[in-house]
Amino acid sequence: MISTKIDSERLDASNRLRLLADSLNQELEAGKDRGQRSNIGQFTTSSEVARTLASLAEPRSRTLRVVDPGAGAGALTLALLAEFIERDVQLSFEVDLVETDTAAIRLLRRGVQEARDIANSCGVTFDARIIAGDFCDASNWAGDRRFDLVIMNPPYMKLGSSDRRRRMVLGRHGIDCPNLYAAFLGVASVLLRDGGQIVAITPRSFTNGIYFTDFRRELMNRTAFRRVVLFDRRNQLFRSSSVLQETIIFSLRKGKTTATETVQIETRADHLTTPHQCHIVEHDSIVVPADCQQFINLPVSPEQARVSSEIEELPEDLSALNLEVSTGPVIDFRSRAALTSAGTSGSVPLIYPANIDGSGVEWPVATSKPQGFTVSESNQRLLFPNGPYVLIKRFTAKEERRRVVAGVYLPVDGYDYVAFENHVNVMHRNRGPIGESEARQLAAFLNSELVDTYFRMFSGSTQVNASDLRRMRFPQLDRPDSIHQPYSQMQLLPTDAMLKSR
Repeated sequence: MISTKIDSERLDASNRLRLLADSLNQELEAGKDRGQRSNIGQFTTSSEVARTLASLAEPRSRTLRVVDPGAGAGALTLALLAEFIERDVQLSFEVDLVETDTAAIRLLRRGVQEARDIANSCGVTFDARIIAGDFCDASNWAGDRRFDLVIMNPPYMKLGSSDRRRRMVLGRHGIDCPNLYAAFLGVASVLLRDGGQIVAITPRSFTNGIYFTDFRRELMNRTAFRRVVLFDRRNQLFRSSSVLQETIIFSLRKGKTTATETVQIETRADHLTTPHQCHIVEHDSIVVPADCQQFINLPVSPEQARVSSEIEELPEDLSALNLEVSTGPVIDFRSRAALTSAGTSGSVPLIYPANIDGSGVEWPVATSKPQGFTVSESNQRLLFPNGPYVLIKRFTAKEERRRVVAGVYLPVDGYDYVAFENHVNVMHRNRGPIGESEARQLAAFLNSELVDTYFRMFSGSTQVNASDLRRMRFPQLDRPDSIHQPYSQMQLLPTDAMLKSR
């Protein structure tokens, strides 16, 4: 009976802390509209999401030194305290809550006081320090202190190359961070003691692409994954902020990985459900040591992990096939004067993602997008010689059946050149066409379930980047059925000779 009573008291205390977190969040959100919160990258963490993050914490000593950066109204700290009380974890809990928003700081003060009273009633030592400062400026507020755990829902905001915070983190710690959430992760990896832990919820965008390459290298040089939580739905975790973002929850441990290190990966429908997939994989299969770009592959099942191995064992890459991939050079909003309808005198075909249909490319199609591109001396450099190409949509929705959608563009009769819009990736040979047989083989491979599964492992965004395609392995192709003269060896014809005569 005594044990049951104590358990009931702990459960009641933990529920009170979670209700407190939601109440403080509501007050914080009520004080700013969505635009104001977005401008500072502030997205509050519901108690359910915070509970998932807190469950990943693995305290290793009786005194746990924690930092909660960008603490907001304190939801993560309250969730962590609730988790320890509910699990009856006996430790001394010391936390630094770092925040710049004055409204959030006022709520933090109230929340910390109520949390301390609840903790004391359960015999838990809870000591909190509220720091009004910039988390990225760690040398100013942290000094030489090091922490056992950093738990965070960092702000999301692009950082330009001249941004003060980006330059500060790069200069002090050697980590180039193109987004504020990456800067928070980078600084957190510095503040941890060896063996310390980061638990975070962030966009998944850092796991692939050139944009985050330097950041990934440094992060993976300093830390290793322990657990990863993936979600089927993008619109549930931050409903109150109307965020449609591919997010992941993960745990990192500071220190080098070993050959036998493993990672637990689980998949949930949303933050309110239990995992429907859970498996263990080797760390080296998530971040392949030989991959210079350090892409992070996150298979949701053992079957997906086997797909990764199958792709990596394919014999060719684009350079071995003497092929290149580029984004379409026509940026329509910068070329408005050249946009026109199909067949307009002085124009060439303009190909958008809407033209990619099944495994082929149709032109023209009934769409709101212009289908013609008027050629002038100033924009001739944007054109490709008319001939076969493989086109891949750069943007597809997570909910679409296929992430990778490729089609073969065959030359439209009567034109010498063609224009490709920027939302299309183009496979070419030295800026010129490739063989039709090659193109069909490549498109069939790219449209396969194998490739689609592989892309979903490392790309949580809705983009298929040219850099992603460059690192792909490909099967051996039949030899080209025709070799086209390289673009660099072609004489650029006068404008009127490039166009279809009508």
